Amino acid sequence: MNRSRRLGLAWAGCVLALGAPLQEKEVTRESAVGQLDERAAKLLEEVESKTGLRVAFEPLPRSSYVIAQFRFDPATQTPTVSLRSGWRSHDAAHELMHMKLDLVDGYRVLAWKRGAERSANVEAAFGRVRSYVDDQVVHARLARLGYRMDGEVLSPVLFDDLYTKVPRYLDEDRPRPDDGMAHLDAKGHGDLCRASFLVQAELVARLPADVLPEERREKTRRFIASFRARRAREAERADRVLALFREHDVQTPAGHERILKGWTELEGLDRHVGVSAYRKEGGKYLLPWP
Repeated sequence: MNRSRRLGLAWAGCVLALGAPLQEKEVTRESAVGQLDERAAKLLEEVESKTGLRVAFEPLPRSSYVIAQFRFDPATQTPTVSLRSGWRSHDAAHELMHMKLDLVDGYRVLAWKRGAERSANVEAAFGRVRSYVDDQVVHARLARLGYRMDGEVLSPVLFDDLYTKVPRYLDEDRPRPDDGMAHLDAKGHGDLCRASFLVQAELVARLPADVLPEERREKTRRFIASFRARRAREAERADRVLALFREHDVQTPAGHERILKGWTELEGLDRHVGVSAYRKEGGKYLLPWP
């Protein structure tokens, strides 16, 4: 996964969405821009105007587990949105909002520290932290643009897959490798992965009652209850992260930075990475060493 934050790529991903494919042909800038709705098209215009960069669009393989990705390569100064077959405007808008946070609004990113020994396992861990913090900001902003929280901002897959299957697996007392949350077990960060799922679920549960139907809310509550009953160790870890969200406003750059920093410290990742922010010098976006 391309998630290097210093002398590498900035990366963000959008979870798989359900629904009939919007298109099947090869993704090009022309074809993608032509299928954006008015909100996503205006967002594209804004980020290109404010950064002076032209966004490239390219296809994702059909085998990709995400439906959209954003990356920025400082070496080429190219922001790229990758889209898998079946993408919709809200998927593209999600990635463009990540670009806006990074390159326009000055939100912090996680970057390798100078001299740190890099590994794919650590990269996967701090990528997980950043994704779950950044998405709280992205989701709120997409909702303000008028995208529906249920089905557009939050994918149905979250509720119909994770929040449906995991409680059943936990109630069956399945071991961790088979509990539906083992995504980072092989990389040595299984507890972080599971804790991040609970963090997200607790934040989803706090959404106003009018933005999610009761069926979705019930699935979220069942996931939380089963998780807390069967995964106490990871729940304790998640509660320390949730305390950061209570103490700091993630919707502000300062609060977002404090949560990023605090979570990496809780995970012991601060030995490898720190917070940094893109800055423009000589017409180019650079990411200073943290």
